Amino acid sequence: MRKPPVNGFKPGKSGNPSGRAKKTAEQITLEAMCKTKTPDALDTIIEIMRSGENERNRLAAAQYIIDRAYGKAPQALELSGRDGGTIDHTITFVRRIIDPAAAG
Repeated sequence: MRKPPVNGFKPGKSGNPSGRAKKTAEQITLEAMCKTKTPDALDTIIEIMRSGENERNRLAAAQYIIDRAYGKAPQALELSGRDGGTIDHTITFVRRIIDPAAAG
């Protein structure tokens, strides 16, 4: 049995056939200007890290540098159902397909 389209998407068809919208001239200019300021911005962050007025600011600056250099650490996420049990949404999904009125 073939799966029904999910949210209007059909298997094998792109949800965005035109691709990502092209950047405007203003967006390109803004990005270029920001990139020229990157060394100054990094110097500011390093200065806060070294001599910020409190530990929270110094830690935030240090963490920002590390996150930019190596990426943010993966976040653990635990999902569970009612009373810590498993999550079972398959049955509800199938019921909605077979009889939307009965799925509640």
